[in-house]
Amino acid sequence: MARLITMFLILIALQACLLIYVAPGEAENTNLWTFVTNIDNWNNLTFILTLVAIAGGIGLIGVAAGSVFGFRTDFLLLASAITGIISMGVVFINLGNLIRHELFSNIFDIAAGGDCAAIQTCTPVTYLVAIIVGPMALYYVWTVIEWWRGKDY
Repeated sequence: MARLITMFLILIALQACLLIYVAPGEAENTNLWTFVTNIDNWNNLTFILTLVAIAGGIGLIGVAAGSVFGFRTDFLLLASAITGIISMGVVFINLGNLIRHELFSNIFDIAAGGDCAAIQTCTPVTYLVAIIVGPMALYYVWTVIEWWRGKDY
C-alpha cells in the first residue's frame, strides 16, 4: 500500500504542476484532481458514483461466484477499483502531451522549417516522450497491479 500511496502523491504533484505550468483554460482536470480538490462534495463526484456502481455489480458477481465455486472473492471485489485507479494515470498522458508540445514549439519548430514534417510523424519527439514518460507510466501500472495482487505491503 505504501508504494501505491506514493504513486498517488506523485500523480497529484504532477497534476498540480501541469495546472500551474499550462495556460489557464488549457489545462485538463483529471478525476484524481477533482477527487482531491472537492473534499466536501465526494458523494456527488462522477468518479465515486462510477466506482460504487462497478463495485456493487462486480461485488454481487464475486460473492455469487465465490459461493458457487469456493474461491476467494476479495480479488474480484478489488477488480472494480483497479479500473478507476489505473485511469488516474491519465496525468502521464497530459504530461506527455505537454512535453510533446514544448518539444515541437522550441526544438522541432515546424513553422520555421524544422526537422519534422508533421506532428504525427515526428519520430524523435515520439521517442523522447516515450523515454521520459513511459517508464513512469509503466511503473504506475505495475504498482497498481502489485497492490491488486496483494504484493504491495
